[in-house]
Order: sequence, then structure tokens, then C-alpha cells
Amino acid sequence: MRTGSGDERESALHSGWTVEATPTIEDPAVAATPVGATAEAAAESADEAGAGEREAQPQQMSNLTVVLLGLSGGLFMLYAWVWMSWAQYYADVNAAAAAGSGSIGGVLQQIVFWIAPLAPVFWFISALVLARAHTRKLVFALVAGLIVTFPLPMVFLSGAAL
Repeated sequence: MRTGSGDERESALHSGWTVEATPTIEDPAVAATPVGATAEAAAESADEAGAGEREAQPQQMSNLTVVLLGLSGGLFMLYAWVWMSWAQYYADVNAAAAAGSGSIGGVLQQIVFWIAPLAPVFWFISALVLARAHTRKLVFALVAGLIVTFPLPMVFLSGAAL
């Protein structure tokens, strides 16, 4: 039961335990200021330290950027699927062309022929990795990729496949 003012409290330690003072942790920005510095200088150095910590954290993408990534990623996957279907359609023709290229040329031609459909996926991933922090560069890279990796056989040879 407590008696007296609210500042007092009962405390009991088990035998063998001692109470030590807790060390004080000083703010490194404030500790680095000279003794004669004003409070404004200490506040400025603390703001600079906080700005450095904020710059180290990655910025969150806007909602529009996330929607753009979803749409363009879906288009790049569609492009890869179309390129792969055309690669399967022309596999026999490519094998006949690779047969006349020698052993090393035939192997290299087959590798390039089957890796080429993955170019849209590689473009999307590389644009995302290289330009993620800069939204304008990311948009430019994605639009350029949608133009460069467009499956032209879908447009010019669509009547031939039917």
C-alpha cells in the first residue's frame, strides 16, 4: 500500500542484485557540434543528419507508376508469348537453315533463335532495375522497349499463318 505523495514508489530487489545507472545516449549530430556553437547550428546539423538518413531509404513508387509497370509488364509478357509461338511455328525452317551453317554456326543459330523470344522480358527487367529511381527514364525505357520488341510477324505475316 502506498503512503504519501505520488512520487514515491516501493521497490525491492532480490538478494545479490544491484542497480546501476543507465548510460545516456547522445545524439551524434549534437555531440559533434563545438562547445561554443549556438542552438541553431546544432539544429542544422541534426537536420542534415536526418536528410542523409532519408536519402538512404528507397522512395516509394507512385500509384500511376505501379499501374504503368503492370500494364507494360503484361504487354511485354504478351510480346514474349507471341514471339515464342512464331519461333515454334518456324522451328523446322530454322533447323533446315542451321543445318547448312556448320556445327558451331548451327548451335549458335539455334541458341539465338530460341533466346530471342525472351528479349521483351529481359528488356522489362533491365529497364526496371536500371531506371527504377528515375520515373521519367523508366517510362522512356518502357515505351522504347514496347516499340523495339514489338512482334512484327504478328502484323505482317498474320495472314500467312492462317
